[in-house]
Amino acid sequence: MNTKKHIFKMEPGPKFSCVIPLLGTKWSQIESPIMKKVKLIPLSEEDNELELSIRLCSNFLKNKVMQCIEEKENRMVYPGVPGYLERSNSFAYDNGRLVKLSSEWVPEDDTAYVQFLAEELQYKYLTWEELGIDNDKYYFSDIEGNIIDSPHNKLLQYSMPHYYAAKVIEDMTLLKIPKSVLTSSEFSKTFLRNLTENQLEILVNLISDEKLKTLVKNLSDKQIPVLAENLSDKQFLVLVDHLTNHQLQTFAHTLDPGKLQIITPLLNKDQLANLVKDLNLDQVREIFPHLKMDQFHEVVKTMSNDQFIELIKDAPEKAINTILDETLKNRLPNLVHTLEEDRLHDLINKLDHDKLAIVARELTDPNKIQMVIKSLANNPEKLQAFAHNMSHEQFKELLDSIDTEELKDIIHKLPHEKVISVIGNLDNKDRSNAIIDALQEKFDKQNEHHKELMDMLKQIKDDMPEIGQAPDFTIVDINNDSLLFV
Repeated sequence: MNTKKHIFKMEPGPKFSCVIPLLGTKWSQIESPIMKKVKLIPLSEEDNELELSIRLCSNFLKNKVMQCIEEKENRMVYPGVPGYLERSNSFAYDNGRLVKLSSEWVPEDDTAYVQFLAEELQYKYLTWEELGIDNDKYYFSDIEGNIIDSPHNKLLQYSMPHYYAAKVIEDMTLLKIPKSVLTSSEFSKTFLRNLTENQLEILVNLISDEKLKTLVKNLSDKQIPVLAENLSDKQFLVLVDHLTNHQLQTFAHTLDPGKLQIITPLLNKDQLANLVKDLNLDQVREIFPHLKMDQFHEVVKTMSNDQFIELIKDAPEKAINTILDETLKNRLPNLVHTLEEDRLHDLINKLDHDKLAIVARELTDPNKIQMVIKSLANNPEKLQAFAHNMSHEQFKELLDSIDTEELKDIIHKLPHEKVISVIGNLDNKDRSNAIIDALQEKFDKQNEHHKELMDMLKQIKDDMPEIGQAPDFTIVDINNDSLLFV
Protein backbone atom coordinates (compact mmCIF):
# COMPACT_ATOMS: atom_id res chain seq x y z
CA MET A 1 0.00 0.00 0.00
CA ASN A 2 1.29 3.43 -0.92
CA THR A 3 1.45 5.84 2.00
CA LYS A 4 2.25 9.51 2.21
CA LYS A 5 3.36 11.37 5.31
CA HIS A 6 2.58 14.99 6.08
CA ILE A 7 4.68 16.33 8.97
CA PHE A 8 3.66 19.46 10.87
CA LYS A 9 5.18 21.59 13.59
CA MET A 10 2.70 22.63 16.31
CA GLU A 11 2.38 26.27 17.34
CA PRO A 12 -0.21 28.42 19.15
CA GLY A 13 -2.90 29.49 16.72
CA PRO A 14 -5.90 31.82 16.91
CA LYS A 15 -7.69 32.43 20.21
CA PHE A 16 -10.91 30.69 21.11
CA SER A 17 -13.25 31.44 24.00
CA CYS A 18 -14.97 29.07 26.41
CA VAL A 19 -18.26 30.34 27.80
CA ILE A 20 -17.92 28.52 31.13
CA PRO A 21 -15.09 29.80 33.37
CA LEU A 22 -12.16 27.44 33.82
CA LEU A 23 -11.64 26.23 37.37
CA GLY A 24 -8.67 24.67 39.21
CA THR A 25 -7.60 21.37 37.77
CA LYS A 26 -6.08 18.12 38.85
CA TRP A 27 -2.85 18.31 36.82
CA SER A 28 -2.16 22.01 36.50
CA GLN A 29 -3.66 25.31 37.54
CA ILE A 30 -5.16 27.46 34.80
CA GLU A 31 -5.45 31.07 35.88
CA SER A 32 -6.59 33.86 33.57
CA PRO A 33 -6.19 31.49 30.61
CA ILE A 34 -5.33 32.65 27.12
CA MET A 35 -6.53 29.60 25.23
CA LYS A 36 -5.45 29.18 21.62
CA LYS A 37 -6.10 26.52 19.05
CA VAL A 38 -3.25 24.28 17.91
CA LYS A 39 -1.96 25.49 14.55
CA LEU A 40 -0.14 22.94 12.35
CA ILE A 41 2.69 24.40 10.25
CA PRO A 42 3.64 22.02 7.37
CA LEU A 43 7.31 21.16 6.89
CA SER A 44 6.62 20.58 3.18
CA GLU A 45 5.66 23.37 0.80
CA GLU A 46 3.13 21.01 -0.81
CA ASP A 47 0.91 20.99 2.30
CA ASN A 48 -1.36 23.65 3.74
CA GLU A 49 -1.59 24.95 7.29
CA LEU A 50 -4.19 23.18 9.44
CA GLU A 51 -5.72 23.61 12.88
CA LEU A 52 -6.78 20.96 15.38
CA SER A 53 -10.51 20.97 15.99
CA ILE A 54 -11.96 21.84 19.40
CA ARG A 55 -14.75 19.61 20.71
CA LEU A 56 -14.66 18.95 24.43
CA CYS A 57 -17.42 16.97 26.20
CA SER A 58 -17.96 16.01 29.85
CA ASN A 59 -19.47 12.88 31.31
CA PHE A 60 -23.25 12.42 31.43
CA LEU A 61 -25.22 13.57 34.46
CA LYS A 62 -28.02 11.50 35.94
CA ASN A 63 -30.47 13.32 33.69
CA LYS A 64 -28.45 12.05 30.73
CA VAL A 65 -27.03 15.35 29.56
CA MET A 66 -23.42 16.34 29.02
CA GLN A 67 -21.73 19.69 28.54
CA CYS A 68 -19.84 20.16 25.24
CA ILE A 69 -17.56 23.05 24.33
CA GLU A 70 -16.85 23.72 20.66
CA GLU A 71 -14.97 26.47 18.91
CA LYS A 72 -17.90 28.86 18.72
CA GLU A 73 -20.47 27.55 21.16
CA ASN A 74 -21.13 25.56 24.28
CA ARG A 75 -24.17 23.32 24.41
CA MET A 76 -25.95 20.61 26.33
CA VAL A 77 -25.95 17.34 24.41
CA TYR A 78 -28.19 14.33 24.95
CA PRO A 79 -27.27 10.71 24.15
CA GLY A 80 -27.41 9.64 20.53
CA VAL A 81 -26.39 12.93 18.92
CA PRO A 82 -23.96 11.99 16.08
CA GLY A 83 -20.38 13.23 16.40
CA TYR A 84 -20.42 13.85 20.18
CA LEU A 85 -18.59 11.45 22.51
CA GLU A 86 -18.77 11.30 26.28
CA ARG A 87 -15.56 12.37 28.04
CA SER A 88 -14.00 13.52 24.75
CA ASN A 89 -10.90 15.69 25.00
CA SER A 90 -9.17 18.31 22.88
CA PHE A 91 -5.71 19.78 22.49
CA ALA A 92 -5.01 23.50 22.88
CA TYR A 93 -2.34 25.97 23.92
CA ASP A 94 -2.67 27.60 27.36
CA ASN A 95 -0.29 30.53 27.77
CA GLY A 96 2.13 28.92 25.32
CA ARG A 97 1.89 25.41 26.82
CA LEU A 98 0.48 22.50 24.84
CA VAL A 99 -2.24 20.88 26.98
CA LYS A 100 -4.86 18.18 26.74
CA LEU A 101 -8.18 19.59 27.94
CA SER A 102 -10.90 17.49 29.55
CA SER A 103 -14.01 18.24 31.58
CA GLU A 104 -16.30 16.52 34.06
CA TRP A 105 -19.42 17.21 36.05
CA VAL A 106 -18.69 17.82 39.73
CA PRO A 107 -21.70 17.33 42.06
CA GLU A 108 -22.15 20.00 44.74
CA ASP A 109 -25.08 19.78 47.17
CA ASP A 110 -28.19 19.68 45.00
CA THR A 111 -26.47 20.95 41.88
CA ALA A 112 -23.35 20.36 39.76
CA TYR A 113 -20.81 22.33 37.83
CA VAL A 114 -18.37 21.54 35.05
CA GLN A 115 -14.73 21.42 35.99
CA PHE A 116 -12.05 21.75 33.34
CA LEU A 117 -8.79 19.87 33.66
CA ALA A 118 -5.55 20.28 31.76
CA GLU A 119 -2.57 17.99 31.30
CA GLU A 120 0.60 19.63 30.04
CA LEU A 121 2.26 17.86 27.09
CA GLN A 122 5.74 18.11 25.55
CA TYR A 123 5.09 17.17 21.93
CA LYS A 124 6.38 19.46 19.16
CA TYR A 125 5.50 17.66 15.92
CA LEU A 126 2.49 15.86 14.50
CA THR A 127 2.37 13.48 11.51
CA TRP A 128 -0.59 12.70 9.29
CA GLU A 129 -0.06 9.41 7.46
CA GLU A 130 -2.34 9.23 4.45
CA LEU A 131 -3.63 5.71 3.82
CA GLY A 132 -7.01 6.35 2.20
CA ILE A 133 -10.55 7.03 3.33
CA ASP A 134 -11.21 5.94 6.96
CA ASN A 135 -7.68 4.55 7.27
CA ASP A 136 -5.54 7.64 7.80
CA LYS A 137 -3.40 7.79 10.93
CA TYR A 138 -2.49 10.81 13.03
CA TYR A 139 0.16 10.71 15.72
CA PHE A 140 2.67 12.78 17.62
CA SER A 141 6.12 12.33 16.15
CA ASP A 142 9.64 13.67 15.87
CA ILE A 143 10.69 16.04 13.09
CA GLU A 144 11.31 13.07 10.75
CA GLY A 145 7.77 11.74 11.16
CA ASN A 146 8.72 8.80 13.39
CA ILE A 147 5.84 7.94 15.70
CA ILE A 148 6.02 8.67 19.43
CA ASP A 149 4.18 5.88 21.22
CA SER A 150 1.56 7.66 23.29
CA PRO A 151 -2.04 7.12 24.47
CA HIS A 152 -2.73 10.66 23.24
CA ASN A 153 -2.43 9.52 19.62
CA LYS A 154 -5.90 7.99 19.81
CA LEU A 155 -7.39 11.38 20.63
CA LEU A 156 -5.70 12.87 17.54
CA GLN A 157 -7.91 10.74 15.28
CA TYR A 158 -10.87 12.89 16.39
CA SER A 159 -9.01 16.20 16.65
CA MET A 160 -7.78 16.54 13.08
CA PRO A 161 -9.95 18.83 10.92
CA HIS A 162 -10.49 16.02 8.40
CA TYR A 163 -12.64 14.06 10.85
CA TYR A 164 -15.36 16.68 11.12
CA ALA A 165 -14.88 18.19 7.66
CA ALA A 166 -15.87 14.91 5.99
CA LYS A 167 -19.17 14.95 7.85
CA VAL A 168 -19.74 18.61 6.98
CA ILE A 169 -19.13 17.91 3.30
CA GLU A 170 -21.56 15.01 3.34
CA ASP A 171 -24.23 17.09 5.07
CA MET A 172 -23.78 19.95 2.62
CA THR A 173 -23.96 17.80 -0.49
CA LEU A 174 -26.95 15.85 0.76
CA LEU A 175 -28.74 19.15 1.32
CA LYS A 176 -28.17 19.96 -2.38
CA ILE A 177 -26.04 23.07 -2.42
CA PRO A 178 -27.62 25.68 -4.71
CA LYS A 179 -25.70 26.38 -7.90
CA SER A 180 -25.44 30.04 -6.93
CA VAL A 181 -23.50 29.02 -3.82
CA LEU A 182 -21.26 26.61 -5.69
CA THR A 183 -20.27 29.23 -8.23
CA SER A 184 -19.62 31.96 -5.70
CA SER A 185 -16.07 33.13 -5.06
CA GLU A 186 -16.73 32.80 -1.33
CA PHE A 187 -17.43 29.08 -1.70
CA SER A 188 -14.17 28.62 -3.59
CA LYS A 189 -12.17 30.53 -0.99
CA THR A 190 -13.66 28.99 2.15
CA PHE A 191 -14.39 25.46 1.02
CA LEU A 192 -12.71 24.06 -2.07
CA ARG A 193 -9.25 25.54 -1.61
CA ASN A 194 -8.82 23.93 1.81
CA LEU A 195 -10.07 20.46 0.98
CA THR A 196 -7.64 17.62 1.59
CA GLU A 197 -7.28 14.62 -0.71
CA ASN A 198 -9.53 12.51 1.53
CA GLN A 199 -12.21 15.18 1.57
CA LEU A 200 -12.13 15.49 -2.21
CA GLU A 201 -12.52 11.73 -2.50
CA ILE A 202 -15.55 11.82 -0.21
CA LEU A 203 -16.98 14.77 -2.07
CA VAL A 204 -16.88 13.24 -5.55
CA ASN A 205 -18.66 10.12 -4.31
CA LEU A 206 -21.59 12.26 -3.22
CA ILE A 207 -21.87 15.05 -5.74
CA SER A 208 -23.91 15.05 -8.93
CA ASP A 209 -22.47 15.44 -12.43
CA GLU A 210 -24.05 18.88 -12.72
CA LYS A 211 -22.38 20.04 -9.51
CA LEU A 212 -19.08 18.51 -10.65
CA LYS A 213 -19.10 20.72 -13.75
CA THR A 214 -19.35 23.76 -11.53
CA LEU A 215 -16.73 22.59 -9.05
CA VAL A 216 -14.10 22.14 -11.74
CA LYS A 217 -13.93 25.88 -12.32
CA ASN A 218 -13.00 26.49 -8.68
CA LEU A 219 -10.37 23.79 -8.20
CA SER A 220 -6.69 24.58 -7.92
CA ASP A 221 -4.04 22.95 -10.13
CA LYS A 222 -3.05 20.69 -7.22
CA GLN A 223 -6.61 19.60 -6.52
CA ILE A 224 -7.52 18.59 -10.08
CA PRO A 225 -5.22 15.51 -10.26
CA VAL A 226 -6.50 14.36 -6.86
CA LEU A 227 -10.06 14.77 -8.04
CA ALA A 228 -9.39 12.89 -11.28
CA GLU A 229 -7.90 9.92 -9.44
CA ASN A 230 -11.07 9.43 -7.40
CA LEU A 231 -13.69 9.89 -10.11
CA SER A 232 -15.64 7.11 -11.71
CA ASP A 233 -15.23 6.75 -15.49
CA LYS A 234 -18.53 8.57 -16.02
CA GLN A 235 -17.55 11.40 -13.68
CA PHE A 236 -14.14 11.60 -15.31
CA LEU A 237 -15.75 12.25 -18.68
CA VAL A 238 -17.73 15.10 -17.15
CA LEU A 239 -14.55 16.51 -15.63
CA VAL A 240 -12.56 16.42 -18.87
CA ASP A 241 -15.34 18.02 -20.85
CA HIS A 242 -15.19 21.10 -18.61
CA LEU A 243 -11.47 21.50 -18.04
CA THR A 244 -9.75 24.51 -19.50
CA ASN A 245 -6.73 23.87 -21.72
CA HIS A 246 -4.51 25.07 -18.90
CA GLN A 247 -6.11 22.68 -16.40
CA LEU A 248 -5.85 19.79 -18.83
CA GLN A 249 -2.18 20.45 -19.46
CA THR A 250 -1.49 20.78 -15.73
CA PHE A 251 -2.68 17.34 -14.75
CA ALA A 252 -2.05 15.36 -17.96
CA HIS A 253 1.21 13.83 -16.75
CA THR A 254 -0.52 12.34 -13.67
CA LEU A 255 -3.06 10.28 -15.61
CA ASP A 256 -2.86 6.50 -15.52
CA PRO A 257 -3.30 4.42 -18.73
CA GLY A 258 -6.95 3.70 -17.94
CA LYS A 259 -7.86 7.37 -17.66
CA LEU A 260 -5.86 8.20 -20.79
CA GLN A 261 -7.84 5.64 -22.77
CA ILE A 262 -11.08 7.25 -21.66
CA ILE A 263 -10.03 10.80 -22.27
CA THR A 264 -8.42 10.69 -25.71
CA PRO A 265 -11.34 9.94 -28.06
CA LEU A 266 -13.27 12.88 -26.61
CA LEU A 267 -10.71 15.63 -26.98
CA ASN A 268 -10.93 18.35 -29.56
CA LYS A 269 -7.92 19.63 -31.50
CA ASP A 270 -6.85 22.23 -28.93
CA GLN A 271 -7.32 19.93 -25.93
CA LEU A 272 -5.36 17.17 -27.64
CA ALA A 273 -2.50 19.52 -28.44
CA ASN A 274 -2.32 20.71 -24.83
CA LEU A 275 -2.53 17.17 -23.49
CA VAL A 276 0.36 15.84 -25.57
CA LYS A 277 2.69 18.65 -24.52
CA ASP A 278 3.07 17.24 -21.02
CA LEU A 279 2.90 13.51 -21.76
CA ASN A 280 5.96 11.32 -21.56
CA LEU A 281 6.65 8.81 -24.34
CA ASP A 282 5.07 5.86 -22.51
CA GLN A 283 1.87 7.84 -22.05
CA VAL A 284 1.88 8.86 -25.72
CA ARG A 285 2.19 5.20 -26.70
CA GLU A 286 -0.68 4.31 -24.37
CA ILE A 287 -3.12 6.63 -26.11
CA PHE A 288 -2.25 5.72 -29.73
CA PRO A 289 -4.54 2.64 -29.96
CA HIS A 290 -7.48 4.76 -28.79
CA LEU A 291 -7.08 7.69 -31.16
CA LYS A 292 -9.24 8.32 -34.16
CA MET A 293 -7.23 8.77 -37.36
CA ASP A 294 -7.62 12.55 -37.45
CA GLN A 295 -6.59 12.67 -33.77
CA PHE A 296 -3.58 10.48 -34.52
CA HIS A 297 -2.30 12.90 -37.13
CA GLU A 298 -2.93 15.79 -34.75
CA VAL A 299 -0.93 14.11 -31.97
CA VAL A 300 1.98 13.37 -34.29
CA LYS A 301 2.00 16.96 -35.55
CA THR A 302 1.91 18.29 -31.99
CA MET A 303 4.73 16.14 -30.63
CA SER A 304 8.11 17.70 -30.03
CA ASN A 305 11.05 16.46 -32.11
CA ASP A 306 12.37 14.57 -29.08
CA GLN A 307 9.01 12.85 -28.56
CA PHE A 308 8.70 12.11 -32.27
CA ILE A 309 12.17 10.57 -32.57
CA GLU A 310 11.58 8.40 -29.51
CA LEU A 311 8.34 7.25 -31.09
CA ILE A 312 9.73 6.31 -34.52
CA LYS A 313 12.89 4.77 -33.04
CA ASP A 314 10.96 1.60 -32.26
CA ALA A 315 8.35 1.91 -35.00
CA PRO A 316 8.36 -0.72 -37.77
CA GLU A 317 9.46 0.34 -41.25
CA LYS A 318 5.95 -0.14 -42.62
CA ALA A 319 4.47 2.33 -40.12
CA ILE A 320 7.18 4.89 -40.81
CA ASN A 321 6.41 4.84 -44.52
CA THR A 322 2.60 4.72 -44.25
CA ILE A 323 0.78 6.37 -41.34
CA LEU A 324 3.83 8.46 -40.37
CA ASP A 325 4.82 9.14 -43.98
CA GLU A 326 3.64 12.73 -44.46
CA THR A 327 4.66 13.92 -41.00
CA LEU A 328 8.12 12.43 -41.31
CA LYS A 329 8.65 14.01 -44.73
CA ASN A 330 7.79 17.39 -43.24
CA ARG A 331 10.12 16.92 -40.29
CA LEU A 332 13.10 15.38 -42.07
CA PRO A 333 14.68 18.66 -43.27
CA ASN A 334 14.92 19.74 -39.65
CA LEU A 335 15.71 16.35 -38.16
CA VAL A 336 18.73 15.65 -40.37
CA HIS A 337 20.42 18.72 -38.90
CA THR A 338 19.43 18.19 -35.25
CA LEU A 339 19.70 14.42 -34.80
CA GLU A 340 22.83 12.98 -33.30
CA GLU A 341 24.63 10.50 -35.55
CA ASP A 342 23.55 7.44 -33.56
CA ARG A 343 19.88 8.42 -33.79
CA LEU A 344 20.14 9.21 -37.48
CA HIS A 345 21.75 5.81 -37.96
CA ASP A 346 18.76 4.10 -36.27
CA LEU A 347 16.34 5.91 -38.54
CA ILE A 348 18.06 5.85 -41.93
CA ASN A 349 17.55 2.15 -42.78
CA LYS A 350 13.79 2.44 -42.21
CA LEU A 351 13.29 5.21 -44.77
CA ASP A 352 11.88 4.60 -48.24
CA HIS A 353 13.50 6.04 -51.38
CA ASP A 354 11.51 9.29 -51.29
CA LYS A 355 12.61 10.07 -47.75
CA LEU A 356 16.20 9.07 -48.47
CA ALA A 357 16.12 11.59 -51.31
CA ILE A 358 15.06 14.30 -48.82
CA VAL A 359 17.91 13.35 -46.49
CA ALA A 360 20.39 13.44 -49.38
CA ARG A 361 19.26 16.89 -50.46
CA GLU A 362 19.22 18.38 -46.95
CA LEU A 363 22.24 16.77 -45.33
CA THR A 364 25.41 18.86 -45.48
CA ASP A 365 27.48 17.52 -42.58
CA PRO A 366 30.27 15.37 -44.16
CA ASN A 367 30.48 13.14 -41.08
CA LYS A 368 26.76 12.44 -41.14
CA ILE A 369 26.88 11.76 -44.89
CA GLN A 370 29.64 9.21 -44.37
CA MET A 371 27.64 7.65 -41.55
CA VAL A 372 24.58 7.31 -43.80
CA ILE A 373 26.65 5.71 -46.59
CA LYS A 374 28.13 3.20 -44.14
CA SER A 375 24.71 2.50 -42.59
CA LEU A 376 23.25 1.69 -46.00
CA ALA A 377 26.24 -0.37 -47.20
CA ASN A 378 24.32 -3.62 -46.74
CA ASN A 379 21.18 -2.25 -48.36
CA PRO A 380 22.24 -1.64 -51.99
CA GLU A 381 18.90 -0.35 -53.29
CA LYS A 382 18.58 2.28 -50.56
CA LEU A 383 22.25 3.19 -50.90
CA GLN A 384 21.74 3.79 -54.62
CA ALA A 385 18.61 5.90 -53.92
CA PHE A 386 20.47 8.05 -51.42
CA ALA A 387 23.61 8.48 -53.57
CA HIS A 388 21.62 9.30 -56.73
CA ASN A 389 20.09 12.31 -54.95
CA MET A 390 23.34 13.69 -53.60
CA SER A 391 24.59 16.82 -55.31
CA HIS A 392 27.72 16.69 -57.46
CA GLU A 393 29.66 18.59 -54.78
CA GLN A 394 28.41 16.37 -51.95
CA PHE A 395 29.35 13.21 -53.83
CA LYS A 396 32.80 14.55 -54.74
CA GLU A 397 33.40 15.56 -51.09
CA LEU A 398 32.34 12.08 -49.97
CA LEU A 399 34.85 10.34 -52.25
CA ASP A 400 37.54 12.84 -51.23
CA SER A 401 37.07 12.34 -47.49
CA ILE A 402 36.09 8.73 -46.84
CA ASP A 403 38.79 6.35 -45.65
CA THR A 404 40.55 4.59 -48.56
CA GLU A 405 40.00 1.07 -47.22
CA GLU A 406 36.33 1.78 -46.49
CA LEU A 407 36.00 3.30 -49.95
CA LYS A 408 37.26 0.09 -51.57
CA ASP A 409 34.50 -1.86 -49.77
CA ILE A 410 31.62 0.32 -50.94
CA ILE A 411 32.74 1.98 -54.20
CA HIS A 412 31.22 -0.74 -56.39
CA LYS A 413 27.85 -0.32 -54.58
CA LEU A 414 27.60 3.35 -55.50
CA PRO A 415 26.06 4.42 -58.85
CA HIS A 416 28.87 3.87 -61.36
CA GLU A 417 27.82 6.77 -63.59
CA LYS A 418 27.93 9.10 -60.56
CA VAL A 419 31.39 7.84 -59.59
CA ILE A 420 32.67 8.30 -63.16
CA SER A 421 31.24 11.85 -63.32
CA VAL A 422 33.35 13.06 -60.37
CA ILE A 423 36.38 10.79 -60.42
CA GLY A 424 38.40 13.15 -62.59
CA ASN A 425 37.75 16.10 -60.28
CA LEU A 426 38.91 14.61 -56.99
CA ASP A 427 41.48 16.65 -55.06
CA ASN A 428 43.75 13.65 -54.61
CA LYS A 429 44.78 11.95 -57.87
CA ASP A 430 46.11 8.94 -55.99
CA ARG A 431 42.61 8.48 -54.59
CA SER A 432 41.19 8.70 -58.13
CA ASN A 433 43.59 5.97 -59.23
CA ALA A 434 42.68 3.88 -56.18
CA ILE A 435 38.99 4.14 -57.06
CA ILE A 436 39.65 3.20 -60.68
CA ASP A 437 41.75 0.22 -59.57
CA ALA A 438 39.04 -0.89 -57.11
CA LEU A 439 36.36 -0.71 -59.79
CA GLN A 440 38.55 -2.46 -62.34
CA GLU A 441 39.27 -5.23 -59.87
CA LYS A 442 35.57 -5.62 -59.14
CA PHE A 443 34.66 -5.65 -62.85
CA ASP A 444 37.39 -8.20 -63.57
CA LYS A 445 36.00 -10.46 -60.86
CA GLN A 446 32.51 -10.00 -62.26
CA ASN A 447 33.68 -10.79 -65.78
CA GLU A 448 35.50 -13.87 -64.54
CA HIS A 449 32.41 -14.97 -62.68
CA HIS A 450 30.24 -14.28 -65.74
CA LYS A 451 32.58 -16.35 -67.93
CA GLU A 452 32.34 -19.25 -65.50
CA LEU A 453 28.56 -19.05 -65.65
CA MET A 454 28.62 -18.98 -69.45
CA ASP A 455 30.86 -22.07 -69.57
CA MET A 456 28.55 -23.90 -67.16
CA LEU A 457 25.47 -23.06 -69.21
CA LYS A 458 27.12 -24.15 -72.46
CA GLN A 459 28.18 -27.42 -70.84
CA ILE A 460 24.59 -28.02 -69.76
CA LYS A 461 23.48 -27.36 -73.33
CA ASP A 462 26.04 -29.85 -74.73
CA ASP A 463 24.96 -32.50 -72.20
CA MET A 464 21.28 -32.15 -73.09
CA PRO A 465 20.65 -32.97 -76.80
CA GLU A 466 16.96 -32.09 -76.49
CA ILE A 467 17.89 -28.41 -76.21
CA GLY A 468 20.58 -28.67 -78.83
CA GLN A 469 18.66 -26.43 -81.15
CA ALA A 470 18.52 -23.61 -78.54
CA PRO A 471 20.51 -20.47 -79.40
CA ASP A 472 23.66 -19.53 -77.52
CA PHE A 473 23.28 -17.62 -74.25
CA THR A 474 24.25 -13.99 -74.63
CA ILE A 475 24.87 -11.36 -71.92
CA VAL A 476 22.71 -8.41 -72.83
CA ASP A 477 22.74 -6.31 -69.61
CA ILE A 478 25.15 -5.75 -66.79
CA ASN A 479 24.13 -3.48 -63.92
CA ASN A 480 26.57 -3.55 -61.02
CA ASP A 481 26.31 -7.14 -59.73
CA SER A 482 23.33 -8.27 -61.86
CA LEU A 483 23.35 -10.19 -65.19
CA LEU A 484 20.65 -10.93 -67.73
CA PHE A 485 21.10 -13.91 -70.08
CA VAL A 486 19.01 -14.58 -73.21
